Amino acid sequence: MTPVSQFAQYLLKLDPQRNQARQTLYNFLKHVMEPNLPFCPAVIQTFYARVMQFDHWRNDSQNLSETVRADIHSFLRQYGQEKDADAWAALRHPDTLQVVPLKVFQDLEDLVATEHSARQKSGDQLRTIRLSETQILTLILTLTGTVEIKVYPNQAIVWGPKLRLVAPVSQLFYTPEMELMPNVRQVLEGTLLTTHCFHLDSEGMHGLVTRGYTFQKFETFIRAKLSDTQDLFYSLKRLERHFINPHSDPYYQEMVTRLERANRLLATNHPDNLETAERALNKGRLCLKNVFPNDRLLTLLVTHLEYGISQKRTQTAAHAEARGPGRSPTQ
Repeated sequence: MTPVSQFAQYLLKLDPQRNQARQTLYNFLKHVMEPNLPFCPAVIQTFYARVMQFDHWRNDSQNLSETVRADIHSFLRQYGQEKDADAWAALRHPDTLQVVPLKVFQDLEDLVATEHSARQKSGDQLRTIRLSETQILTLILTLTGTVEIKVYPNQAIVWGPKLRLVAPVSQLFYTPEMELMPNVRQVLEGTLLTTHCFHLDSEGMHGLVTRGYTFQKFETFIRAKLSDTQDLFYSLKRLERHFINPHSDPYYQEMVTRLERANRLLATNHPDNLETAERALNKGRLCLKNVFPNDRLLTLLVTHLEYGISQKRTQTAAHAEARGPGRSPTQ
């Protein structure tokens, strides 16, 4: 069957920059979707279930629908795939869809459970976690021990007499050891309307960051260390703290060790101890703010280090005052 990448190449030949709707579809297929997936109506339905979360496309659904309809029709005709026209005719475009907010969180939980009921019947285990008033995390433990994470916003698509979930804003896959699965496309929501699309292999992390309702490419990573990609790293750790014990997280362990060492160092008279402690304190504050908010151990270590640095500065100032001003050189 025709892969997603072939349809994306077809859109590229149409100069998508001249049409924002076409550009958005091309960017989504190129940057977010797995390129080797079969190109079928479900791919476009997934695209709609994601872009309709943006106000821009809900307000411009007519243009989006007309553009995508025309491009699919011309693609099928050009590549002699009119035999699949009936399957594509059943595709629902945005001008026939409504996206509604789910104001009661229990309704969102119930909808998640309903849409994943088939997986539960097959033996997978499902757990949901309330991330905020507007997002829910779905954790799926498979029979093989792997874990799939999906994060959904509190929105739904009206589908006849029923509601359907919109597409997840994050979708991550983990090994039974709770490490990110290698060579698998990972999608993670970032800050400021960004989305991280990446995979890991033996050489590091590869992928890109898209931004805004057009999924425009914003930044690219090749053989990068995960810890060097600040927004991705913090976004990932903020999410992982809901389903991975922080005390088993190497980053958490490293931060605890760094803060404990800095606290011990303040008790010595090494000339660089204050500067080293301040660097550790800055990292500890960032970790506490961005990754493990309200963690009791980190809060205790950071607070103790803040007090120790304050005391050290006071002692240093007192000693300097006791020595008096230095002698001036002979004129």
